[in-house]
Amino acid sequence: MEKKSHVMNRDRDNEQGRNLGQDQGQDQGQGQDKDTSKDRDKLPPLNALRNFEAVARHGSFAGAASDLHVTHWAVGKQIRLLEDWFGLPLFERRPRGVVLTDEGAALLNDVTSAFERLGNAAARLRHREFTRRVSGIVRVNVLASFALCWLLPRLADFQARYPDIDVRVSTTSRKLRYIGDAFDIGVRSGPEQGAGVVSRPLMADLRLPACSPALLRQHPIQNVADLRHQTLLHSASTRTAWSNWFREAGATDLQAARHVEFDHVHLQLAAAVEGLGVTLASLPLIGRDIAAGRLVCPIAAPIWRAADYALVINADRAGDNAVMAFEQWITMMASREVVPFGSAESASSP
Repeated sequence: MEKKSHVMNRDRDNEQGRNLGQDQGQDQGQGQDKDTSKDRDKLPPLNALRNFEAVARHGSFAGAASDLHVTHWAVGKQIRLLEDWFGLPLFERRPRGVVLTDEGAALLNDVTSAFERLGNAAARLRHREFTRRVSGIVRVNVLASFALCWLLPRLADFQARYPDIDVRVSTTSRKLRYIGDAFDIGVRSGPEQGAGVVSRPLMADLRLPACSPALLRQHPIQNVADLRHQTLLHSASTRTAWSNWFREAGATDLQAARHVEFDHVHLQLAAAVEGLGVTLASLPLIGRDIAAGRLVCPIAAPIWRAADYALVINADRAGDNAVMAFEQWITMMASREVVPFGSAESASSP
């Protein structure tokens, strides 16, 4: 009898211990939920941040709405929601688009970095198995200046994502439809139409005057008229570019002190880096030079929009996994281009 009583007491103690443990676990769980809720309260609305980044990238609500496949009103609502959350304006509203405030510009740096990290993490998780399986050869044909200034600096990222794809880069300015089967995918200025090729826009080719900081210190450029004292740099394939830009600037009669022409765009840009004159530069091609301080854009407007960079695909190779992987990658990299001055919508088409 005494033994039975001891067992009953032990069972009762065990049951109390289990109940106590469950209660403590519930309390801890509720505490963790509260902590998680507090962490969530520290974050602004994530959808509003997505709209904010799109507006900053396009320089307008309309451009962001088109990119996000929503209405202009919906984008405006998300921006107002975000500004109310912070309690301060993030954009200055102007007749032709919007411009970031100082606070908005600071926020954009953090948001862009966070989205890029999130995008990279998502890409790794979604494509890890796919990239392990994809192999093959992709023959990429681009303009020489595009290869040197834009593609090659980014190509290591593709190789890290798709180590089993062999990328073979060639350069020519010929129309790709005349090359036949000698390419899989390419980039050209402006779309290409013809049998055997598929073409679509890749990114805008927006252009502004650019020069070295040293040249700017020696010969300040504060407005369009100051270019009359400068040496203007040209290339054989962009002879009319300056004329188009001066027309947009309302200064068709302006005569520069001197003109120098090179046979390739990348030589024209290199000459500008070395302080030999002022070039009318394609902003995507000089992004690294601006970031490194090798070039500056002394005049922020007007931005002249040349023919957009176009992606041209060999129709017979469009369904190849390696080609599709490169197409998705280059499209993703092009979408990260941010116009450093003004907005694409305020730029005039050629």
